[in-house]
Amino acid sequence: MTHNNTLRGLFMGALCVGAFDAAAQVQAVAGMPPVPDSKNLYSEIVEGKVSSATAGHRELVYVPHVQSNDVYVIDPKTLKVVDKFKVGLNPQHVVPSWDLQTLWVTNNSERDHKKGSLTPIDPRTGKPGNDILVHDPYNMYFSPDGQHAIVVEEAEKRLAFRDAKTMEFKYFIHAPQCKGINHADFSIDGRFAVFTCEFAKTIAKVDMVERKVVGYLKLSRGGMPQDVRSSPDGKRFYVAD
Repeated sequence: MTHNNTLRGLFMGALCVGAFDAAAQVQAVAGMPPVPDSKNLYSEIVEGKVSSATAGHRELVYVPHVQSNDVYVIDPKTLKVVDKFKVGLNPQHVVPSWDLQTLWVTNNSERDHKKGSLTPIDPRTGKPGNDILVHDPYNMYFSPDGQHAIVVEEAEKRLAFRDAKTMEFKYFIHAPQCKGINHADFSIDGRFAVFTCEFAKTIAKVDMVERKVVGYLKLSRGGMPQDVRSSPDGKRFYVAD
């Protein structure tokens, strides 16, 4: 890693990667919402601070089932399945849009990448819309400024940046040493992201401003890195290995 971001070590089965010392006031990238508390980037997701953008949304849990190509809908109050609908081939994740107005199901179609798609779900009704053909969408994130959807093309070892609303393709960031690129989290200021490389036993650091991979970090004990999350103060990343 660059910019004095160092590997701190292994702890309780997780890889701990130093990010940077959060300043008293976080200087976030342009367009990114402010970080009110530099010691806790999760301060705004507690009870009582739910975004008004979710007003009118149904309280439901959406679970993709990769073998049947369905999404199961669960009522969290009754713990019962209340709906089920077909989506594209091999649904992997359900991802909220940056503006919280759409839920996107990423259907990567596994080996037939010509049939990859994204299925939109309206959180107000809990119903799906028409699929949008998108190449190899194993996972998806959104840029901190909300301008781009970041489609994680796992099989292609690259990130496809698309318009956050229309899904029109814009540009790639290639990560040739990141075999099995899949999960990510962002630095507290939005300047870079860390992506895990499941089949390379590696982590990739992506500069979101310069639009390029700036380094790879090999796991000292091997393994298969999966999810990654920043610590509240933004000083470390914890990688589930």
